[in-house]
Amino acid sequence: MTKQVITARDLPGIRAELATWLGDPGPDGGPAVWSAHHDPVTAANERRAAADWRVSLRAAQLDYASADMTRLAVSAGLALPTYRLHAEDLPSPHGLVVWEEPVVSPEAAGDAMSSIAASWAVHGRGVHIRLWAAREEWFQWMARPEPRAGMGAMSREAIRAMRTRYPQPLVCTTSSHLPFGKSPGWLLSPDGEAPDGMSIGELESRARAVQQSEMAERVLVTTWLLMGQTLVREEEVHAPKAAAKHIRRLDPNLLTSARYVTLRHRSIHAEQTGKGDGAGGTYRHRWVVSGHWRDHWYPSQQRHRKIWINDHFKGPDGAPLLDPDKLVNVLRR
Repeated sequence: MTKQVITARDLPGIRAELATWLGDPGPDGGPAVWSAHHDPVTAANERRAAADWRVSLRAAQLDYASADMTRLAVSAGLALPTYRLHAEDLPSPHGLVVWEEPVVSPEAAGDAMSSIAASWAVHGRGVHIRLWAAREEWFQWMARPEPRAGMGAMSREAIRAMRTRYPQPLVCTTSSHLPFGKSPGWLLSPDGEAPDGMSIGELESRARAVQQSEMAERVLVTTWLLMGQTLVREEEVHAPKAAAKHIRRLDPNLLTSARYVTLRHRSIHAEQTGKGDGAGGTYRHRWVVSGHWRDHWYPSQQRHRKIWINDHFKGPDGAPLLDPDKLVNVLRR
């Protein structure tokens, strides 16, 4: 089966379809699908959530992270130190970002559903998050047997029913909440005890899912932080004409463009920093500085924010490169 690839031009149409689906009161609409197989209280909450996320998606800023941007967010996210999230770190109060490459936890690779998108909505003193997977990959993952968890392969009839109930390219896999002013947990419960009635296989599957969702949250926070930095380049990408007409039929108030976010490729030279080998001197060589996080003071906010210093060459153009196989990690605090 051909792997499904979502492009920046697809994003406005996907948003419109999702918002329409979440407002569909029918048996295959978002409210019914999200509330299915839950107890009455949880089902009612999921129906309200569908209505709330429909409103949020209609107001969302659309972002598409290039493959380079995604890889950087993954690697920088793994290196992200303890950080207190603030509302100012988010690029918009409501948003939907699609990563060009799947976000996969190293510990859960191959055993958990990867995320390719995240939506968010600021509410009160925190931000609500929904993680999304590619529809076809999610179908394949759901259909596979889990012998240790006592689950067999899904029947073709069940798969067909799933395709009817989940018609969009994105499927929501989990939801969470990140409070402002606090560091995200991103740690499993220390007691490690399984809930009553859960087998070892089910516990392992749950642990892998938690690792994956925490990894996706970490990458999402890192993506937000990177979007506010000068190493990022943005451009507006419009949906194809046919898709734009379809969007206007679904909801004439929705925008038909998305923001394509990628990295600037540049070197940082001695002349730009004003530093040299010694007092009054200049660099006579170039070297590689590896990517790292640095605290940067924002006077307008009266607080520090983490900024990512990307891998770069330092030194004047044309100078010899010192030990190109060795990366120098310079941390400034």
